[in-house]
Amino acid sequence: MFIKENIMLAIAGLKANKMRALLTMLGIIIGIASVIGVVSIGNTMTSSVTSSMASMGVSNITVNVHEKSAADKAAALARKTVTDTSNSNASSKKAEDSQNKEPGNKGGPEESIIHLPAGPPPGGPTPPPGRKGADSSPSDADLMTMEQISVLQKKFNDKIDAISISENGNSGKVKNESTFTNVSVIGTNVGYQEVNAMTIIDGRYFIQNDIDEAKNVAVVSDKLAIKIFGNSVDPIGKKIKFYTSNAIFTYYIVGVYEYQSDGGNRTASDENLSTSLYIPISVEKKAAINKNYQTFTIKAKDNVDIMQFTNEVSKYLVTLYTKNIKFVADANNRENMLQSMNSMLTTVSMAISGIAAISLIVGGIGVMNIMLVSVTERTREIGTRKALGAKGSHIKIQFIVESVIICSIGGIIGIAVGLGAGAVGSKFIGQTLTVSPLVVLISFSFSMFIGVFFGYYPAKKAAELDPIEALRYE
Repeated sequence: MFIKENIMLAIAGLKANKMRALLTMLGIIIGIASVIGVVSIGNTMTSSVTSSMASMGVSNITVNVHEKSAADKAAALARKTVTDTSNSNASSKKAEDSQNKEPGNKGGPEESIIHLPAGPPPGGPTPPPGRKGADSSPSDADLMTMEQISVLQKKFNDKIDAISISENGNSGKVKNESTFTNVSVIGTNVGYQEVNAMTIIDGRYFIQNDIDEAKNVAVVSDKLAIKIFGNSVDPIGKKIKFYTSNAIFTYYIVGVYEYQSDGGNRTASDENLSTSLYIPISVEKKAAINKNYQTFTIKAKDNVDIMQFTNEVSKYLVTLYTKNIKFVADANNRENMLQSMNSMLTTVSMAISGIAAISLIVGGIGVMNIMLVSVTERTREIGTRKALGAKGSHIKIQFIVESVIICSIGGIIGIAVGLGAGAVGSKFIGQTLTVSPLVVLISFSFSMFIGVFFGYYPAKKAAELDPIEALRYE
């Protein structure tokens, strides 16, 4: 009953000074709204990233050839130096033994042995394999060959479902009579369809024979097929011509895949619609400078521990590049990428929320200031209540309750404003708002804590007023 009376008194006081109460709440409202808005948008982005990564397959492992770190380069160079020295010593020893075994050579100390001068061979030092000056881009010798990829697949055959290899080719136009449509050519292998969950709605995808014999066949999108041939003509087996700025290529359609929109507002009738035209990787490699592969994707089987398998693949790849001073291949899975991205988004959200929370502290100071003013204004009221028998604890609780009421109302308004801002922000980035009830609860609880913390000192000061002095106050 006592608490209820204090709450009613606090609400009555707020109604009597509406503008002052609103201005007092403003810092709390801004602080809570900022925290709720930032965290909600951060959660929305995290959910979006998680969904996108999951749709691409969390069981996929990406292998990539890249430049070694400075420490790894130094270690590789040291190993090469030791190996070269050992080989040189072994060669010298072999030559010496050969000299000693020649007829008439007794191997005595006076016998002549020809020593080649130390230092680089004529023409300057020989660069390490695959290294070309200071260029950080791998040469073809640094990349993985198809044979190495095949060996890897056989080695982990019990854990690998498929391996996807792709290479971006030229962009251009496909023409049929008077109709043109924009396309981007991508060379792929047989496993690309399974790893990327491509849906074939007519015909087939590539078979190994298409790759081995580098056949001029293509898999096109349903959008391209309709635009070029219309709805009444079966495109399978039809010939299309692909025009680039300086060449014309002819392909025969063997399959049609279902086009997946990238989320934009384009339609099949748009003149600028560009889809992918897939050809065998071996056909694409004919025109490529590098014949080997810098990156490819492994799809693991369902029962495989993806983290452990990624480590196994990484260790195996390191063995292939022990003699390469500058480059190495490693493996990463999308679960690792997802964790890294989520961690980054969480860190950014928390940092911004921390900055926004400073306004809560400022708001709390504002509440304390107004409560001190209220104590001064109500000095005679406090003296009267004490003279009538009110204890100091009663006065203290009354002012703390008033402070908590102010901050709680500010917190509720701030939560509403923050959720509204989060909804607008999420709509702006094209996602559905993801609200964390825990964050809302913590924010509201923190606003109440601000009320208690910053209301305690004014309440204590009010409780300690001498009733006689308070009644004398003018």
